[in-house]
Amino acid sequence: ELWDEGAELSYEGFAPSVSLARPLPFTIPRGAAPLAERPVVCGLGPAGLFAALVLAQAGFAPLVLERGPAMEKRAAAVKAFEQTGVLQPEANIQFGEGGAGTFSDGKLTTNIKNPLARHVLRWFVAGTFSDGKLTTRIHDPLCAFVKQTLLSHGAPPEVAWQQKPHVGTDKLRGVIQSIRREIERLGGEVRFETKLTGLCTARGRLAAVRTSAGDAPCGALVLAPGHSARDTFFMLADAGFALQAKPFSVGFRAEHLQADIERGLYHEAAGHPALPRGEYQLSQHVGARCVYTFCMCPGGQVVAAASEEGRVVTNGMSFHARAGKNANVAVVVSVGPQDFDGDAKKAIAFQRALEQRAYAAGGGGYAAPAQSMEGFLSGRAALAHGAVQPTYPRGVRPAELGGLLGEELAGALRAGLRAFGRKLPGYTAPGAVLTGLETRTS
Repeated sequence: ELWDEGAELSYEGFAPSVSLARPLPFTIPRGAAPLAERPVVCGLGPAGLFAALVLAQAGFAPLVLERGPAMEKRAAAVKAFEQTGVLQPEANIQFGEGGAGTFSDGKLTTNIKNPLARHVLRWFVAGTFSDGKLTTRIHDPLCAFVKQTLLSHGAPPEVAWQQKPHVGTDKLRGVIQSIRREIERLGGEVRFETKLTGLCTARGRLAAVRTSAGDAPCGALVLAPGHSARDTFFMLADAGFALQAKPFSVGFRAEHLQADIERGLYHEAAGHPALPRGEYQLSQHVGARCVYTFCMCPGGQVVAAASEEGRVVTNGMSFHARAGKNANVAVVVSVGPQDFDGDAKKAIAFQRALEQRAYAAGGGGYAAPAQSMEGFLSGRAALAHGAVQPTYPRGVRPAELGGLLGEELAGALRAGLRAFGRKLPGYTAPGAVLTGLETRTS
């Protein structure tokens, strides 16, 4: 790590394979005329948070609608759900300040060349209650803007220089709250526990938004509802918006001992204090589908991510220290138009059906179905109590996950896992645990 700018310049000249990253300026031109009404942003996840921040910095004093509660109340609701199994449909891992990423995947992937909202939307999104990883392209001004914003609001300093920086759930919560307070300081307003319920038009133009707390005048609306606001999607479809179903993926969470993963990655060097926590990304094409891992959480835990009653959803997270005994990752298989006739509403029904099966297989109370790696590969509903103890907070129940997913998807996942075992030693060890189902990959 080089702290002195002169040393950086010297090293750049000495090593031809090294180039010094100089942040590029990022500016958004101000509007030519004032808006008749302040803009409204629907959703305070990463896309909505940054949209509101930029609008506030430009002097437009946005109104932000967030259906869930502020951070402290939301954290209490999530903790209560984990302990009691009483789900609050508007205060959970999917809804509230910070969005779905607040309690879920936690990655900020900014290496795609698209507008800012697309960049921060890959926050996976950044997880206030998950990893808070960032994968960045250093010569992209949008990346520099996002990273500098996070740093200025309390993200760890290593975010500035690490290739795959990790904020951590515990630290990212405060970062998000700080950004929200900045929006408010600049004249913006955030209304928590306020859901967008409809749109009002006049002479073919947007005139107001309907909310659970009453109407608000609006001529410019930013929709950033995330991946789980299904009622909002249907409302927009009924209002005449065209919904397009995109491909996504489904599967489960795989848990291994973190030490075993690091032995597979680092071999005889495993355990050396100079090495970071081991993480991986694997993929395998199986016919027309792709089986892959994403949202790998070193030293993390599997989380209960349900947002609808009677449905089980899993996700993963880790704190900044990544000190947990287990590693967990999503192992998923791609699904597409052929699985739901290219219809957005059928795609949601497809997800819901899987989530309902997972709830039933877990036996109720939001316990999750789980299976040993060996059992899944052989088609047996076995769950040995070995070195890998499942971390899903509502408890697990042995079940045959392949039967929940259907033979085609399960067969692809089995083939993919066997390929992963050839790529990463020990990956298909009998003690690994699979917990399902993961259905909200994007």
